[in-house]
Amino acid sequence: MKVLLFGLSVIALLSFRFDSSTFSDVSEKPTIDTTKLVARHNYYRQQVGAPDIHWSDELAAYAQAWADKLAKNCQLQHSNGEYGENIYWHSDVSNEEAVVDYWAEEVQYFNHKNTTYVSGRGHKSGHYSQVIWAKSTKVGAGVANCKGGGQIWVCVYDPAGNVIGEKAY
Repeated sequence: MKVLLFGLSVIALLSFRFDSSTFSDVSEKPTIDTTKLVARHNYYRQQVGAPDIHWSDELAAYAQAWADKLAKNCQLQHSNGEYGENIYWHSDVSNEEAVVDYWAEEVQYFNHKNTTYVSGRGHKSGHYSQVIWAKSTKVGAGVANCKGGGQIWVCVYDPAGNVIGEKAY
């Protein structure tokens, strides 16, 4: 009986198929589908009548350098550079749509009747308002795997949005 149970166990193990696509490999350097990232930004921009935003390799290099630096300690910290900036962290691997959708969830706090940016408003809707900021014409992004797990994403925008006293769109 023991031999029969052992044999059935071996057969069960041999018939189990491991599908590695269900597990993320954070040892690989992540990449960004620029078409998807730009399209998702433009989806939200079109909802408010803002012009389409376009990909910039120059901004992407800046964003990637900042994402790589943040990933060392997996800190969410702005670069305080010349560009507008959104940062996202996820405990697992993420994707372009999920990242932009996360920022766009702040739409619930955004005042579409008065889109003039005022000091303090960005506390709850600043990521969303940067996504839809009409004067921002270029976007670049970077993503890096954090040393302790998860991913950090950085998007930078030129010109920067969230300018006090200006309208978002």
